[in-house]
Amino acid sequence: MNFDVRPLTLEGTHVRLEPLAERHVAGLYAVGRQADDWAYMPRGCFTSEGDCRVWMLEALAEEGQVAFAILDRVSGEPVGSSRYLNIRPPHRGLEIGWTWLGRDWQRTPVNTEAKLLLLGHAFEALGAIRVEFKTDERNTRSQAALERIGATREGVLRQHMIVQDGFLRNSVYFSILDDEWPAVKEGLRDRLSGR
Repeated sequence: MNFDVRPLTLEGTHVRLEPLAERHVAGLYAVGRQADDWAYMPRGCFTSEGDCRVWMLEALAEEGQVAFAILDRVSGEPVGSSRYLNIRPPHRGLEIGWTWLGRDWQRTPVNTEAKLLLLGHAFEALGAIRVEFKTDERNTRSQAALERIGATREGVLRQHMIVQDGFLRNSVYFSILDDEWPAVKEGLRDRLSGR
């Protein structure tokens, strides 16, 4: 398989992931203004549409990343964003990260299905052998969510990033390997169907 990660659209029952673009700015700004939703992100919440536009342009300009807007399939409105990043074609690996959702879509099928679509494309279309995630060590909710989907906690990188307000963040790494994907996929589908 050719490990060629490009912008694309992924569709499920609850969500549609499409390449991040200018048309998403107003909707993402509307749902991305809650400071506590961004507490563990490298940057703070959106302070204006202009600030959201700068974030979008930075995401699109970053080499080795593919940024997505997450849209609610019913309303068609943007509800959050996620990215493929740290893309390593020679090693058939990548990271799923920079994921955030507006408050009304947290703890709903939206995040589960978005992960299912992103992981499915990585393992089944690209032929990835490793997909990784990292989260702020303080973000125990994110760590629990990654463990629930079947990701394996690998360890902590100390003082890995300087984030909001100059905080020295420790990052916890998780991964899913290609031979683990079938069980993870089944678990995500079970969660979506309520089993």
